[in-house]
Amino acid sequence: MVAVASVWKKKRDDLKAKRNSLFETYSRDPQNFHLAREIKSIDDEIADCTVHVEQERRAEQRAASPAAKLVTTSKQ
Repeated sequence: MVAVASVWKKKRDDLKAKRNSLFETYSRDPQNFHLAREIKSIDDEIADCTVHVEQERRAEQRAASPAAKLVTTSKQ
């Protein structure tokens, strides 16, 4: 599962870099609505990646949680 989360993180980081580059261009020419739409689309993709990363983190925590409880609890 860690590998899947890292794939989503990598994709999100790549999208953020692309978005930031486009935003720099857009800030110099705010009348360029094509760039604004493209930035919005990338923002949506970034949000989607963030959701996937969070889902993977929660799944990892759920998977680790029962194992941790089994290790820490002991009968004496």
